[in-house]
Amino acid sequence: MQTQKKKLYYGWIVTLLAGLTYFGSNGLLSTSAGTIVSQVLLVKGWDPVQVSLTYTIKSVIGFALPLVGILLMKIGPRKCIFWTTTITAVFLAITGWVDSPIMFVLVYGIAVSFSMLFNDQLACFAVVNNWWDRRRGEQGGYVQALGALGGVVFPPIITWLFLNFSWKTSLIIMAVMLMVITAIPQMLFMRDHPSEMGLEIDGGATEERPVKEGKAKPAYQGYRSPIDWEIKDAVCTPQLWLVGVAWGSTVFGYCAVQYFGMTHLMMNGFSDMTAASAISIMSGALLVASLLLSPLTDRMNPKIALVCIGVVASAGCILFDVAAKAGSVPLMILAMILAGAPNGPIICAVMNTLVSYYGAKNYAGIQPYCNILLTLIGAASSAICGWALSSFNSLSNAFYIAAAFGVAMSFIVLLFMKPPKVSEEMLARYQTRSSV
Repeated sequence: MQTQKKKLYYGWIVTLLAGLTYFGSNGLLSTSAGTIVSQVLLVKGWDPVQVSLTYTIKSVIGFALPLVGILLMKIGPRKCIFWTTTITAVFLAITGWVDSPIMFVLVYGIAVSFSMLFNDQLACFAVVNNWWDRRRGEQGGYVQALGALGGVVFPPIITWLFLNFSWKTSLIIMAVMLMVITAIPQMLFMRDHPSEMGLEIDGGATEERPVKEGKAKPAYQGYRSPIDWEIKDAVCTPQLWLVGVAWGSTVFGYCAVQYFGMTHLMMNGFSDMTAASAISIMSGALLVASLLLSPLTDRMNPKIALVCIGVVASAGCILFDVAAKAGSVPLMILAMILAGAPNGPIICAVMNTLVSYYGAKNYAGIQPYCNILLTLIGAASSAICGWALSSFNSLSNAFYIAAAFGVAMSFIVLLFMKPPKVSEEMLARYQTRSSV
């Protein structure tokens, strides 16, 4: 008797497409930003304070992420990703005609940054959340890994483009690549929910992994919210904001190294390609950590995950500056691993924390409020880097500030973060609404 082959659950295709989106967005728009910074600072000779203002504005625009969450819940990730990527690509190409710091701020700092919000991290993880539950962290890790792969692949390619082509031609090529990778396949093949294809979340019971004898990996049996919190109730809890600051304390150092690390290395005697390769190593570490460590976030206390991530990231910031000043390539490689690896599982830890505390239904609308604090912290990171460079002609102080911030927040999370309380009155109110 012939055994019928099990059909591949379409959620795997959706994860691949979400990962491809993040691959292009992170690689072409985020990690390659360091190459663009080095071009305008070291080749065009623009003022570092004005250039850092671009990235401060780029971060502040993140305040609009609640609008992204609303749009994702209204029209779905598929349409949101396609149309906003198209707009992003247009403005990225227009940046090629920019010839002054002010226009760079307006076109690249504001227009590109605002439009890319709608086709970046939140959209990718929102669609993963729609398709997966038991393996949410694992699938988010695959998406994060593909985003990190973009960070490995694209910085050397973009550096090569700017070394061999004009400023304008390089940016036009980047815009075309963005459309081909990040927009067109998603419009054709992505689906927003399993129900659109008559499927269940996680693929139903058939997608459960068989557990081999002696190799059982127990799932985390901790707190899960008895209700799906509404956005207006979730934003009134301090836990949501504490998660945002904890996330931001890790990203603070990562942004400093990602956006200004290449400049710091070149100022300390590293070549263009070596500095670009260092950023790729950091993204490579993020990639490997996404694959190996993100599944752990499905099985461990989210608070402990956030603490461990923060401490390791802080150590990476300190070691990065030490390696740059020592001119040591082996030490620099270790520093980039420590700086990059924690940012692999961080988004999955945050996603699992929010779903554990507030339920899965309104994740796309709740997470953006964490991003408000993430935005403020990202803006502070760029501003501090610009201040350090202008005041001391060195970025060292910025990296030590990042490390101190990460360690402090890790202790605060460890001591004070607990699940938000669901009162009997609140539980009855939500049950009444669900029964209507």
